Amino acid sequence: MTTDNLQADFPNFAQLVATEKLQYMHSFSKSSTIATVLAPILCIPLYLKTTDNLWINAWFSLMALVVIARYFLIKRIDLKGDVKTNLRLLNFALGSVTFVWGIGWFIFVDTTDPANYLIYQIISLTILFVGMVGYCVSWKSFSYFVLPLKLPELIFIISHYEFIFWPIPIGSMVAFYLAIKMALLFSRSWEKSFSLRLKNDAMIEQLVAEKNASIAANIAKSEFIATASHDLRQPMQSINIFVDMIDAKNLPEYENRVFSRMRNSIAVLNKMFNTLLDISKLDSGVSPQKIDFSIAQLANDLESGFSDLCKEKKLALTFNHDDIFAKGDPQLLAQILRNLLFNAIQYTDTGRIVVAFEDAQGHLKFSVKDSGHGIPADDLPVIFKEFFRSEHSRSHHDGLGLGLSIVNRIVQKIGAECTVNSEVGVGSLFTVHTRYPVLHGSMWANKKMSNQAAIDRKALITASVKEDASSSLNINLGIIENDYSLKNAYAQYFTRAGYSVYLIPHVETEFTQYLEELPDLHFILSDYRLGERNGIFFIQKLREEFNEDIPACIVTADTSPQHLQLFDQLNIHVLYKPIDIQSIESFIAKSLQATLT
Repeated sequence: MTTDNLQADFPNFAQLVATEKLQYMHSFSKSSTIATVLAPILCIPLYLKTTDNLWINAWFSLMALVVIARYFLIKRIDLKGDVKTNLRLLNFALGSVTFVWGIGWFIFVDTTDPANYLIYQIISLTILFVGMVGYCVSWKSFSYFVLPLKLPELIFIISHYEFIFWPIPIGSMVAFYLAIKMALLFSRSWEKSFSLRLKNDAMIEQLVAEKNASIAANIAKSEFIATASHDLRQPMQSINIFVDMIDAKNLPEYENRVFSRMRNSIAVLNKMFNTLLDISKLDSGVSPQKIDFSIAQLANDLESGFSDLCKEKKLALTFNHDDIFAKGDPQLLAQILRNLLFNAIQYTDTGRIVVAFEDAQGHLKFSVKDSGHGIPADDLPVIFKEFFRSEHSRSHHDGLGLGLSIVNRIVQKIGAECTVNSEVGVGSLFTVHTRYPVLHGSMWANKKMSNQAAIDRKALITASVKEDASSSLNINLGIIENDYSLKNAYAQYFTRAGYSVYLIPHVETEFTQYLEELPDLHFILSDYRLGERNGIFFIQKLREEFNEDIPACIVTADTSPQHLQLFDQLNIHVLYKPIDIQSIESFIAKSLQATLT
């Protein structure tokens, strides 16, 4: 449906779009008020000892003023009032806070301290990521949010160019550019999605045509998520590698603690990206894992992740389980439980939430029970549909209605069954019956002991290969990567580790010329997206040139479902960015060990 058609059918279409965007961004800005207050406070232990008291006091005073102004400006917004006026208030509230964060580059960052610089870079990227989540529906509002944040950083980089380690700010500026670009694309995509919703509501007789449009919109959504994930994973991979190259043992005690917190922040971002990867895997049809895992460990991880949320709402959170182990995919199982727990916490105001695991005739069964609002009986048949939100709770809680839909998809993927019992005003009980075999503690111990000798032998061989890579063996490692900073990071790390590194061009004509002087390779490390040609093409060319099946691995930020299927079909080993460099080196060592045994 074109814009002209929409204007003809809905004369106030532009007003409807603007109102819908305002409601979403207003809701997000209100929900993020606590984070806006806490974030500057958390900077105190990071910079109190390294920043002049006068400057830090001035910055915090200014931040306090703009945060207070932001609160009153957002509170002043009347969703029933003039949309343009409300948007101006919202944009000013957003930009004023991020501008003060931008000023922080000149106050907190010591150009002589790389760790100090990286910490503030991570803070800046985290704010950028949060802004994308909340304000990408309107690229103009997102611009008001991000420009005051990143332009001061650009000025800082230019004014301190002689002290800057260039790959990191280049990656930051690339992320800034891509964020603006993706905000524009996503804003348009969101408007199209909104227009489809209006059309569906107004023209029921065109149900078949609208179904096709919905499928196309879903494909576009998957492609956008994959593209956004790819372009944001690239600079994060460089940051991961350069951080891994810093030896914390050589840092003073205070800097070591700061560096440890920085590593933890990077780990959080990596988990966010891995969640996007899990969703892409669901779309791609990649088979679930079948590994042994501890129910106690799973329960402990979930309890540590959700205990703070429950404390905020004064809810009791209990996990009941015996000393049992199961064989299956713990990541998918954890994803089911995370969605059920988020749902239970969101719709429970008082009382408790109980998670129980048990052995049901040799198979794992688990449940999540809450004392929340409950679900009306008429809604039970449709709660697992995408974007469904019950009228019973729509006005009380925000959300997109995807949590239970994801649960249902994973349940079907692992061949399980999910049942729901609920009573309005009493609470809900979600029970999942899996086909995962259960082992009790004593049986697991015997099985683990019987396999330990073989595991130790494999670990010994792998360790010896890694040692050989940096000593007696001269390992020729070919690297194909079109990201300048990432390519240099690989080269620095693996050269330091004792490998002979060859940076292979990704342009076909230059690649052909380079082959004439390239020695025999022991391993190929390649990105997937390399411009006109992809990593598979160059790996196959190298294998043909040397007439040998050279071990190879693609390290990619591409998580689109069709590519996940392609890698699986071609039996090509794939690692996904961001990933720590030690994991890549360990994978290379295992591959070389397999060729030597």
